[in-house]
Amino acid sequence: MNMQEAVEYLNEIAKKSGAEQFDIFAGKSDSKSISVFNKALQNTEISNSCGIGIRIFKDQKPGYASTEKFSKESLEQTLADSLANSKFTEILNVELPSIAIEKEALPTYNQELENVDINHLLNTCLSIEERILAEKEIKNVPDLGAEISSSTTIFANSNGVFFTDKRNTFGVGAGAVAERNGVVKMGWYSKGGRDFGTVSVEQIADKVIARAKELLSPRHIKSGEMPVVLTKRISSNILSMYLPSFFAENAQNGLSRLANRLGEKIASEKFTLSSEPLMPDLPGSTLMDGEGIPTAPLRVVEKGEFKSFLYNMESASKENRKSTGHGSRGFAGKAGTSFMNAVVELGDKTEREMLAMFPHCLLVTHLEGGSGCDPVSGQISIGVQGFWCVNGLPVHATDNLTISSNFFDLLKNIVEIGHDYNDYFSNIKVPTLAISEMSVSA
Repeated sequence: MNMQEAVEYLNEIAKKSGAEQFDIFAGKSDSKSISVFNKALQNTEISNSCGIGIRIFKDQKPGYASTEKFSKESLEQTLADSLANSKFTEILNVELPSIAIEKEALPTYNQELENVDINHLLNTCLSIEERILAEKEIKNVPDLGAEISSSTTIFANSNGVFFTDKRNTFGVGAGAVAERNGVVKMGWYSKGGRDFGTVSVEQIADKVIARAKELLSPRHIKSGEMPVVLTKRISSNILSMYLPSFFAENAQNGLSRLANRLGEKIASEKFTLSSEPLMPDLPGSTLMDGEGIPTAPLRVVEKGEFKSFLYNMESASKENRKSTGHGSRGFAGKAGTSFMNAVVELGDKTEREMLAMFPHCLLVTHLEGGSGCDPVSGQISIGVQGFWCVNGLPVHATDNLTISSNFFDLLKNIVEIGHDYNDYFSNIKVPTLAISEMSVSA
């Protein structure tokens, strides 16, 4: 049977199981990708996966089970396993949703994208490589590839909710190595979205070249406490490591420094962070979360004030609250929590205007890993590269630096926010951030 038939059959037999309530989550995904190196196809990969899971409530205790087989025998065994597993869990006082989705569907799927074949991906990547390698100081392009992925999920529950979500995306990315006077640097850029017609070989290649070459003549700077400007190219990467601090389940389990801090000022008044599930041009947009709750925008931090945690049904029940519609789920395992799209509100300053705020500052354009960053403590210690700036102008490139702070101090030390986002197809959007002070080790 196909996935929808499997959902319908599991729904039918679950109604007869004696469970008080249940929900079903099924999903399938497909992807095709290629990589290119030295003017030739290096690798082709076509993959797919599928599965179905059920969460039942027996005597108010949840039981979970899943299978990757859409046969009657497997579905019946999955139901039996979920009932058996419920005997070993704690009571969870929740009521599954019964509200139907009434909004119009979001444009998360483009049928034309499915017509882009492997040869098209290959020719695009070969053209990108050719243009990059034509640049004098570029030595090679070790990282170059393209992918198209699609997914379909179906959610159903015992209250009659039935929701199908279909989406697809593409990604094209390249990383090139440049060398000058014995200094070697790598620059990387990617393009993503749902319309492959927006892919420009020239744009991708030229951005990769520019980023590979921009730091080729680095000079040393002194260590110390100083202003730091985090460009929109890397600010999202830093925020992404600390987003779990805003999940209620982490606060409840002692894994967030924000526990018991609702209503407090935790950031600069310049800083507003929201979950935005209904923005059609962002990949995390959805009308319904993984537990069947209709989604809506949520202000998490507003002008520095901590307004709300993100709750799924389980974390909400522990505080006698309602879910905020941020349950995340696959066909296997329990529900978790996630931002749909994490968006920091734009400011009104250009990067040049922010640099001009300081007699001197460090402009960070590259991050090097994140092993020194701890989402629980908030500790930030990360290698960076960028530019030393004086009186608002970049003077020279600099590298082999480490910036150190604490995420929650960084939020309070934001003095300005940029007026635009990077052009990555990402569910985390953060403008350039001007920080009054960070520790920089050279």
